[in-house]
Amino acid sequence: MKTAHLVRCTTAVLMTVVTVIACAAQSKSSGLEAVPPMLRPKPPAIEPSMPPAHPFHDSRYGVTFTVPAAWELNRKDSEVSTFNLDARSIAHSTQLRAVASISFNPHPNSTFSGAFFYFSVTPHLGSAECSAQATVRDPHTASSAQIGGIPFTHGYDEHGGICTESRDEIYTTAHNNACYRFDAVINTFCGGDVSGVQDISPRELDAVRHRMQKILDSVHFDTN
Repeated sequence: MKTAHLVRCTTAVLMTVVTVIACAAQSKSSGLEAVPPMLRPKPPAIEPSMPPAHPFHDSRYGVTFTVPAAWELNRKDSEVSTFNLDARSIAHSTQLRAVASISFNPHPNSTFSGAFFYFSVTPHLGSAECSAQATVRDPHTASSAQIGGIPFTHGYDEHGGICTESRDEIYTTAHNNACYRFDAVINTFCGGDVSGVQDISPRELDAVRHRMQKILDSVHFDTN
């Protein structure tokens, strides 16, 4: 009786081993290999709702805009933002008034690394000098945009080492004897393949730009 029980156990173990070997052989023959955990695609990002959307108001310069849900607001340049590096065409006298930064990664399988919405003011700057801030960097192209009922000059700047690491949409206007400026910056990193992610796609970039545009659309000036 013990012998029969031993035979059954041995048979079960052998069947398990054979099954594992067969599955491994099938995977190898089909060209499928186990993907290391670091290289496996991350699940889709869950859109957080905290902190909730809230208004920002600069009483000195009369500007209000809505900070989206899951974005952080700072009145000064902080550890997560680098204003002087992101907004490369600002003047020495430019004052950063606020920066809103996204606090989650909406595209975890991409090389996306951050998004920042900067509001800054350069006092006592003329219209020509203010407009030039949007086009002083290559490419020297500009268009116009309406923000809060006020016309802005719209330009952009891109820079990076072996790939484009920063994309800055620049909006400037001369208003109340000062140059008002908004920068919508998207940062990425190089070497996505090494990290197990893909270069951010045009569709993903457009999705982040849409988030920035919603902030621009919420801008209101106390006086026009």
